[in-house]
Amino acid sequence: MRQRVKILELLVKWKKLMENQTGRKIKMLRYDHVKEYKDSFLQFGQNNSIVTHFINGKDGKAKEINRYLLENVQYLLSNALIDKSFWT
Repeated sequence: MRQRVKILELLVKWKKLMENQTGRKIKMLRYDHVKEYKDSFLQFGQNNSIVTHFINGKDGKAKEINRYLLENVQYLLSNALIDKSFWT
């Protein structure tokens, strides 16, 4: 139970941070491998008007999305001529 509370606290902090930095509301979140937290994440989504999707990790969709995002971030960093020591 303590782990679940900690994860939800981190999710709330992350949501506030992202919305403050972008000036936009989060509309949708996708989760994978969250069997034990599914009900809590659904409730979080409902309380915050966020559409919640659960991805089966076996289909590889989350990995595909992460790889796509990472490749695009690396492309943007390389075009910005930012030293690679800042890429982490």
